[in-house]
Amino acid sequence: MPLLEPDQPDKKSPFLFTETTRDNQSEDFHSLSKEEQDVLLDHVASEFANDPQAMERLAAKFLQEVTPNDFNTVAVQPQPGFVCKTKVEQSKTKKHKAGTKVYINICHADAIPKPPVANENEIQKALNANPAATYRVPLSMGQTRHEDNSLIMDACIHTQPYLRAERDLDFRLYIIELAIEFVEEMESVDLSREFTMPNLQSKGKIPQRMLRLPKPDLISNVKKHKNTKKEDIKQSISIDKKKDHLIIVIPDMPSVNPSSWTLDIEPSQMVIGGTGSTLKTIKLPKEIDVQHRDNEAKFYKKSKELVIELVLAPRRQFL
Repeated sequence: MPLLEPDQPDKKSPFLFTETTRDNQSEDFHSLSKEEQDVLLDHVASEFANDPQAMERLAAKFLQEVTPNDFNTVAVQPQPGFVCKTKVEQSKTKKHKAGTKVYINICHADAIPKPPVANENEIQKALNANPAATYRVPLSMGQTRHEDNSLIMDACIHTQPYLRAERDLDFRLYIIELAIEFVEEMESVDLSREFTMPNLQSKGKIPQRMLRLPKPDLISNVKKHKNTKKEDIKQSISIDKKKDHLIIVIPDMPSVNPSSWTLDIEPSQMVIGGTGSTLKTIKLPKEIDVQHRDNEAKFYKKSKELVIELVLAPRRQFL
């Protein structure tokens, strides 16, 4: 979930969020992916929203103690909302031509972090681009898609601010501006502010995405001492009841080269190992359909996570 900063520090946009300085952060924090660092900053800001000065003081110290094990990997299916249609005015690379149509799907999901608790005055400061505003809306931008020579981006926010955007025009314009600036930073383009809003809930089907989100009790559970010995990182197993899928997340894979791994899947267990390493057997809580075509494994290089989705075997019928 990128929270971006402008290329020129002296010309910062009030709609984008800056990162903390590297001097005061530990190696553990830098071992996190960019997405993990950004969503972590949002999460901490939300918890300390009632005391901004304390947030600045404590967050710098707290961030030094965070490790990849303080995050959960969750599958998120954004829900369609409304569409902003604009175009590329200028591109800093050859990736996009001037005049290219751009569709930004403003979508929502409860799994996205909520904005910090704020009174209406603080919210209005943000809507008016006041640099002193502390209110901000976390946004997760999906992968770039193309259709009919158009660029399509999926900007996902929490359902709570989305509902306000539906009924509050100024708030909707704020969300659209935020999404536009995210796209500009990600794609190195300048987008036109002369946009239209087609009568669509989304341009194309919005794909599911995997997000790394801080654990619910992150601040209370984080290690208190830098030199505390790290616990062994274990895989997490969950069941997607809607899809009847078993999801196994194996963090901190030893190599970023998937060709060096072996993966053997059986109905009730999975065996995984790498070149020169001991094979590890993972017992599965439910039997899976080994031959199903929807079984898949995806490796995320940034977080070094292997995410395996397996289809559950049909329940046996007894007469």
